[in-house]
Amino acid sequence: MAVTIADVARQAGVSRSTVSYVLSGNRSISAETSQRVEQAIRELGFTPHAGARSIRTRRTGVIAMALPMVHGPHNQVQMPYVWAAMTQAQEAGLKLLMLTADDDGAAIRDVVAASLVDGVMLMEVQEEDPRVALLGESGCTAVVVGSPDRAHGLPRVDFDFATMAQELADHLLELGHRAVGYLGQTPEVFERRAAYASHARDEVLAALDKRGQRSAWASCDGSPAGVEQSLAALLEQLPDMSGLIVYNERALRPAMDRLAAMGRRIPEDLSVIALCTDEEAERTTPPVTSLSLPAEELARLAVRSLAGMIASRPVPARQLLAPTWTERASTAPAPG
Repeated sequence: MAVTIADVARQAGVSRSTVSYVLSGNRSISAETSQRVEQAIRELGFTPHAGARSIRTRRTGVIAMALPMVHGPHNQVQMPYVWAAMTQAQEAGLKLLMLTADDDGAAIRDVVAASLVDGVMLMEVQEEDPRVALLGESGCTAVVVGSPDRAHGLPRVDFDFATMAQELADHLLELGHRAVGYLGQTPEVFERRAAYASHARDEVLAALDKRGQRSAWASCDGSPAGVEQSLAALLEQLPDMSGLIVYNERALRPAMDRLAAMGRRIPEDLSVIALCTDEEAERTTPPVTSLSLPAEELARLAVRSLAGMIASRPVPARQLLAPTWTERASTAPAPG
């Protein structure tokens, strides 16, 4: 038979209302009385219902992931973040609420105003993101996944694009590559000023320039026609291009196919390095050297940080994850 509040009250020698007050925290109860009630709860194995627990702790046990779902192939890139966040939330005893509308923060404003979540994990961050300002002003516990121009006091987790760029430039320079192209995300991603795309591009171009390497970049929609157009634009600016960095998983294999059709041998004529998962790098022909950006670990880190903040534990203002090198046969010394 289930243990009730009346059973706890009888065991502790107090009224049922006193037990309710101890559970909810709505009234000040003496330390001695609270201890008797809590001891009775332990002895009887009483489990308060979820409503009583949430009232007492002022918590819902729910966190929100604000991730505008982009229709099309980009969904495949988003899903590892979602899955990792879900599993990490479960491990932390939290439920994950998905906010997928691209509405400049209206859904975030609604759940925060209604106290439906304990915290928000902000994804697909733009350079100037109104959602960051909204969360910073709301006082809601939040973690930003990315690096907006202004963080409004919110902690951030992100890839270490600066370290990544330096390693890329150093590797290609050691192989003698002086003209390097950069194939980036889709035009739409740059138009909406997605922070990850612009930061990766800017850090790579700056690192190449610092080492005296010439560079050019192009966005790419990932289609065969788009890849052909983007590669032509790079070669027009850098006729002697001997190195290519690709940060666009959808464009990677079509780019390799197009280069082969152009008679560009890899790595004899052109060294290719991809910023992608190891699995994607292995599926190209030939398999490409890659810098793997740990997407799943980034999502897990964001959830762990959010859970820590909810539990009143301090977290760093900024946490960066370094990429991992996987050397394959797509890089070689520059021709000549």
